[in-house]
Amino acid sequence: MPDPDIQDSIDDQKRKGSFLTRSCRRNVLIGLSVIAIAGGGLLWRDSHADALLTRIHHGLVICASGKAATTTLPSPTAETSRTDKLLAELPLPTPEILDTSGLPTMVALDVVRNNDGKLAIAGNSSLPLHDALKLSYKRHELVMLSLRGIPAAEVVKELRATGMRKRAVLMAHDLMSAHDALEADRAVVVAMPVQSASDAHKAKLLAGRHPYALYLPANASSSLFAAAHRDADAVIVYSPDPSANLLATQKLLDEPVDIVITEHPDRLASMMDGI
Repeated sequence: MPDPDIQDSIDDQKRKGSFLTRSCRRNVLIGLSVIAIAGGGLLWRDSHADALLTRIHHGLVICASGKAATTTLPSPTAETSRTDKLLAELPLPTPEILDTSGLPTMVALDVVRNNDGKLAIAGNSSLPLHDALKLSYKRHELVMLSLRGIPAAEVVKELRATGMRKRAVLMAHDLMSAHDALEADRAVVVAMPVQSASDAHKAKLLAGRHPYALYLPANASSSLFAAAHRDADAVIVYSPDPSANLLATQKLLDEPVDIVITEHPDRLASMMDGI
């Protein structure tokens, strides 16, 4: 029979070993839980982070411009529509819900400064940019914001405040405004107009590792379209009225284009459905 003191020592070691095992298991479970939560958070973030690039890489995006875009925005002095009230009460809708709403997938808006010095929307200067972006967020819309004369940093501030950084394109109109937009936020897609392969190369060098888009003229050569598609994250082009320029529009749609800006989104969509 073992010595009582030795047996007590053995039993004590077993108890200690059992305690350490339980402690290790608890720490492992805590660690796994933290990893699972962090991983879930990353997956959620990534699923929302590149909403713009994901959408355009899944098919052509029609971007409503002019009155086709501004007429979808409410007047701040008018009573909020029933649809917008419902959107304000609901969580962020899925793309499937958006497809049945009749709203454009993307809207092109010119940013201006109203009489009070605040950023607003051209054609509806009484509507603050902040409110327009909040509405686009609830509608799950993408936006293209023109930066004529408005500092990019101010626009980016509104994008961040409304959660629209990864659903927006900042449209620059020269290399200087493009540089300012690129510096304002490294995650927002910046679009630069190009007329030639040389312009496209300069835009590529300027963007560096920053996500960027190239805005090409509708009559650009197929080689320029191909080069832009190869180097840029997105290719943007303006489409004339399809009903008045059927052949030109069809030729345009044959090019590797990601976003088509048009004042006639319904006509363009109908034409695409018939192709």
